[in-house]
Amino acid sequence: MESLYQSIIHIIPELILLITGIIILISGLFVKSDHENKGCFIISFIGISLSLVLNLQRFNNPTSAFTGSLEIDDYSAFFNTLFLLGLLISVFLTNDFIKTLELRASDLYSLLLFATTGMMFLCSSVDFMSLFLSFEIMSVAVYVLTGINRKSTRSIEAGIKYLVLGGFSSAILLMGIALIYGTTGSIVFTEITKVVDFSNYITILGITLILIGFIFKIGAFPLHQWVPDIYEGAPVSVTGFMSVGIKAAAFSVLLRVFFDAFSGFESQWLLCLWFISVLTVTIGNISAIVQDNLKRMLAYSSIAHAGYALIGITSAIGDSQYAISSVSYYLFAYTFMNLGAFGILTYLSKTDSECENYAQISGLWHKKPLLALCLSIFMLSLAGIPPFLGFFAKYRIFLSAINAH
Repeated sequence: MESLYQSIIHIIPELILLITGIIILISGLFVKSDHENKGCFIISFIGISLSLVLNLQRFNNPTSAFTGSLEIDDYSAFFNTLFLLGLLISVFLTNDFIKTLELRASDLYSLLLFATTGMMFLCSSVDFMSLFLSFEIMSVAVYVLTGINRKSTRSIEAGIKYLVLGGFSSAILLMGIALIYGTTGSIVFTEITKVVDFSNYITILGITLILIGFIFKIGAFPLHQWVPDIYEGAPVSVTGFMSVGIKAAAFSVLLRVFFDAFSGFESQWLLCLWFISVLTVTIGNISAIVQDNLKRMLAYSSIAHAGYALIGITSAIGDSQYAISSVSYYLFAYTFMNLGAFGILTYLSKTDSECENYAQISGLWHKKPLLALCLSIFMLSLAGIPPFLGFFAKYRIFLSAINAH
């Protein structure tokens, strides 16, 4: 009983987000719509801020929870900080946008909080059971967020597409986990790496299926086709949250799984990721150039950025610590770059239509020069142009690749 109590104490930041989401969801039944938006925003802000402060105390204070299913260390604390900062920015961006689309604030805010709770548990997971449950907590909330604008047929279509494709990817991931459990008799990463037999064809098939599941969640080639349709159909503020949160969460757990559970298999799976990363960067960038829709352009841009981060992971065959830190820094920079770009589009969106065409931002410098300057900075940073943050993020990624030859 004491062990359970201690485990609950260790996950207080996640529980605060979860309880805040439940409070917001229930309060939406009793609060009038006129006051709902402001009240939900204030409650969300307090809950996220408190969770962020408590999470920062986890640095240099490693521990575990629930008999080792969750590993709470500097690695998870870093990614949790990234998720919470991204959520905080998304909540600020969503505050006025809710009125634009006439959405229920309690529904939107609670789903954002639930999705982030899943992300936080995900990056702390060190066994396949907690990993899969965390994935589903995150995914189910994001499925609903994608189709939350019931007045838009595109949003509903995007939600259905994401639900069906996400269900397939989860099934593939679960099948891979089942095969690994069948061959090793364990679901704990550190125990699997001691007994795994990489000459076993069932083991190789299980690792392949797990990798396919992660590639889908990341949105890398060849399982990237869903990204543009989902991003285009979802409300623009939700798209910004999805583009950074899901990607960072998937990368955080990908690093844990393949470096903790399958650490002796680097030469095989890193070579596979090398081909995937090169094709993802190439296809993402080329496809982004020809888009006439801003959300689709940023969607293909996010595919390309997933490829850049994968280059960092493949570089781990050299200096693994530098490569992992480069990927973490890249995801940190990408979070602020992408949320900034989507934030400008959210601000420019009107009641009757979202800002998603180039014609809608044409002449922005003459109308709102400060917004035009900010949008230019975010776009140049995403492109990796010096002296902006994106340049240094890409520089670290390529430097780690050069060091790994």
